Amino acid sequence: MSKKLLIYGLAFGSATAALSYIYMVAVASSPNGWQHLIAVLGEFLILPGTGIFLFLKSFKKQSPEQFMLGRAVFLGFFLSIIIGASVSLLYSYVSQFRPEIIAQLVDIKTNQFKTSKFFSTLSEKDVQLKYQEIKDNYTVRSQFIYQLFLGGSRGLFLSAIFAYFMKARMNRDY
Repeated sequence: MSKKLLIYGLAFGSATAALSYIYMVAVASSPNGWQHLIAVLGEFLILPGTGIFLFLKSFKKQSPEQFMLGRAVFLGFFLSIIIGASVSLLYSYVSQFRPEIIAQLVDIKTNQFKTSKFFSTLSEKDVQLKYQEIKDNYTVRSQFIYQLFLGGSRGLFLSAIFAYFMKARMNRDY
């Protein structure tokens, strides 16, 4: 089972990382809101959710007697962590070898902050703190932590829903 978990994790992690790269290179600077919505939903929900669903379906087919809610939730959680780690590895690679892409993302967020209504109400010190906060959000460390927490929460949520609708057995011997 661990081999299948790794294969699904790397396959859907690679697809999610590819979508993340497309977002960083092409969509982030686009003013089209629909492109942003499709890219973000695809990266955060659709591709990982498809991976979790297909993995749980395969797990249920392979060993229906072991398809219990707790095990399904744990496996979906772990699969989503692998997917998140794959995206984090891509970000690390981009940060190392294409730092201009990360700088472009920071510039986009900084410009969005400058044009917000909130910007004019802040003092100069608060503005500088906010600029530093934006830069800190795009470090490899913060993206790694973000991807792991996102992956964990997404995996728990989606795998619990999928396992419930797939009629996973529940252990009632407590």
